[in-house]
Amino acid sequence: MAADAASRTVSAPERGEATRERIVQAARELVVEHGYAGVNTTDVLDRAGVSRGGLYHHFAGKDQLMAAVVEALERDFMVRLASAVAEQPDAFSALSSGAQWYLDECMRSTELQRVGLLEGRAALGWSLWRETVGPYGLGMLGETLAVAMREGQIEPTDPTALAHMLLAALHEASAIISSAADPDDARVAVGSAVASLIDGLRVR
Repeated sequence: MAADAASRTVSAPERGEATRERIVQAARELVVEHGYAGVNTTDVLDRAGVSRGGLYHHFAGKDQLMAAVVEALERDFMVRLASAVAEQPDAFSALSSGAQWYLDECMRSTELQRVGLLEGRAALGWSLWRETVGPYGLGMLGETLAVAMREGQIEPTDPTALAHMLLAALHEASAIISSAADPDDARVAVGSAVASLIDGLRVR
């Protein structure tokens, strides 16, 4: 009996986390399909198969749920990015190839374009959106820059400040691609500009 009670105690948080993940995944899918404004909490509950009480146990409202959606997307994106640059021989190569991979992902991923960049900013506002995505892309970018500086590949400066500036450039580049009449042409132009920007950081 004691063992059974212990098992229930341990599994309760796990069940709660599984419910939270179902809610977030349902919201991710619905925002891609209909946009943030076109989704209501009833839609999310129906798709996730949870009660309204289950939703409000984890999220105070729709905006908090959207923040969780953006955070989950960023977390998944960073895992894929880390895998994409894992074979690069040094930090500068990882920076250069990672930036181009990011632009390609903006072309490939409707979810990244619509949820992470467009709907996320509109729903959360600039400050909360930036606060939500910052720990992921900003942290990884800042560490890569710091390593490149230590290895003598990039002129030394504040890596966090530089990461903020490069991330802003990449976000703007993605917006140019997603809003272009010809995204393929825009990808080529933006990719060349980003490559020149990053190459300008290299120690000569």
